[in-house]
Amino acid sequence: MNHFLSLFFLVLVGFSCTRKANDNSKPTAVPIKLITHKEAIDSLRKDTTAPLQPLKITELSGETATTFFTDNDLSPLLFDASPEGGYSNRFDGFYGDDHHRIEFYFSEVKRDSIQSNVYHVAGKDRFKKNITPFTGTITFTKLATFSDPNLNDDLYQHESFELKEAYISEATFELKENTLTKGSGIFSGKMLMDFYKNQGGEIALWYFSANTPAQASGFKFEGTWSNYKNTLTKPVVWARDLFAFANDILTDFSIGEREVEVNKKYRHLGWDNYWENDEWWHDGPAIQ
Repeated sequence: MNHFLSLFFLVLVGFSCTRKANDNSKPTAVPIKLITHKEAIDSLRKDTTAPLQPLKITELSGETATTFFTDNDLSPLLFDASPEGGYSNRFDGFYGDDHHRIEFYFSEVKRDSIQSNVYHVAGKDRFKKNITPFTGTITFTKLATFSDPNLNDDLYQHESFELKEAYISEATFELKENTLTKGSGIFSGKMLMDFYKNQGGEIALWYFSANTPAQASGFKFEGTWSNYKNTLTKPVVWARDLFAFANDILTDFSIGEREVEVNKKYRHLGWDNYWENDEWWHDGPAIQ
């Protein structure tokens, strides 16, 4: 079990630090290497060859959920407020019928002072060369606890992990792009997020159950973008770890089991410059 937990933390740290570790890298013709949580997911399962068993889910009552949202600020799960936050607040996604790459950056996430289940969000999105500011809200509507029978039983009790409870949450979101920007509109839909609380009361995203609604991505935004005239609508999805479920959207999008690469047939959809690390979200001239 110590091996499982060591791998758990190594992959978690590796995922959060991968972009920072490559800040000086330049785009090349070699395969684009990506780190996901798949290795940790596989290592924590009882049997990777067995079919996934359903999660044991207990939906919490409205009153219990309200109390939880009042007592727990979930903004750290959506936004890293530390000076080192940087790439931790940038997320990849698919946009439009061709599933072209789109990026989102959260510059601020704050809980509402009155409605504890509502969070105010500010940030920017980038589609191709277009960078557009947005503001909006994420409103949590449902909360449930769960246990995963696919995982090793002693994981929940191990002193290195100290897991007290795991949660599945559901929210609605609406992010309004700046109306002064050409071609702007509104992103709206549903957000699904998995997280856990340890014995010390700290919360963190949960990436290690493949059959949660968020599909082991930490959190997943799924919905549509519509222009302000409501004459054009396009599908959109983005996540903390998009590669956890990307192959369900584009066949063989990522190749490999653990350290994966983007299939070359999809790189023209915005993935050929994945390692440029240009920090496009900072104020300044548009990326050319």
